[in-house]
Amino acid sequence: MRHFSPSFRLWHWLQAISVFGLFITVLLRESVMSKEGIGGTVQTKLGEIGTIITDEQAVLIGKAVRSPMWDWHIYLGITVAVLLVWRLAMILKNGFGFDENPKMKKVYQLYKAVYVVLSLMSISGLVLYWKLAGESKELVETLHMYMGWGIFAFAAIHIIGVIIAERSDQNGLVSRMISGK
Repeated sequence: MRHFSPSFRLWHWLQAISVFGLFITVLLRESVMSKEGIGGTVQTKLGEIGTIITDEQAVLIGKAVRSPMWDWHIYLGITVAVLLVWRLAMILKNGFGFDENPKMKKVYQLYKAVYVVLSLMSISGLVLYWKLAGESKELVETLHMYMGWGIFAFAAIHIIGVIIAERSDQNGLVSRMISGK
């Protein structure tokens, strides 16, 4: 039965909270907090009181309104990058911490792939934040977005896998991840 150290458990839950927060900011940005949606609402309401603004002005207002929410995406993204460095330090010191359960070999390979994707996503996010992408900005944004959706899909698969494992041969998995016992 796999044991989870206090530092690994803390890392896991901070990472989970950060990734969930990133998911919420992306979901909001792509739905109710889209710059076009907010701008359109502002444009309509201002039109009702006799003030006309252009579509471009409306989008600028939409961006300004959602900016504080998007700041959280940046803070959480930086948190994920810092947590990834912490996890790398744990791996260098103690190894991955995977047990020898042959049923888990493919799952552990998936975790390693997730670390690679998280690394690339963090690097691309920092490249975008520091405006280092130059003419490749759209490509970097697209890759960053796809990797993000991949991480969100992994999180869903992870939760389903934990539920299945908890109900089969790894009873107590959730308790061990929360309390260590």
